[in-house]
Amino acid sequence: MKHNFQDRSLLQEFKRGDTHAFKTVYDMFFPSLCFFAKRLVDNEGEGEDIAADSFVKLLNRYDSFDSIANIKAFLYITTRNACLNYLRHTQRQHSSKKELNRIQDKIDQHALSLIVHAEVLREVEYEIEQLPNRCKEIFKLIYYERRSADDIAEMLGISINTVWVQRAKAIQLIRTNLLKKGMLSALLCFLAMNSES
Repeated sequence: MKHNFQDRSLLQEFKRGDTHAFKTVYDMFFPSLCFFAKRLVDNEGEGEDIAADSFVKLLNRYDSFDSIANIKAFLYITTRNACLNYLRHTQRQHSSKKELNRIQDKIDQHALSLIVHAEVLREVEYEIEQLPNRCKEIFKLIYYERRSADDIAEMLGISINTVWVQRAKAIQLIRTNLLKKGMLSALLCFLAMNSES
């Protein structure tokens, strides 16, 4: 209920052109949109540019949405179409019409699963940001910066045991919150992806 109220309040501010509301929407969706675009075009820089451009298009139509879900759908559809246009453009010189159709089919087949994956990662990221400060710091050092427990202990002036305890506490808190949302597999997916070398 609280979540719905927050969404309605955010939508009203967004439709008034409030810059803080736009930044909130940007922070909510940009990371997952970037992930989605980068995977579709297989190009980090272009994917980020395409995702950013979708927000420019959103800004030009800020007063025409009925819900936050509509904003999210607009962003994904706009990004998907821009990715398809980018791939068409880059393939045009040396690809047949059949190849372009194959690219579009591939995007259509994978777009939904990539959206789901991006949104799952967004949920995990949200839960990481809710962790107590020390837990969050250690979790990010382990899983984002790939630091060893020895490095972290030395860097933070704590024992190695404290590093492992804080890591376990972070995983437990994230796990509990995702379990309540029926999204425990999201954490397993995140840990597997971030354990790969």
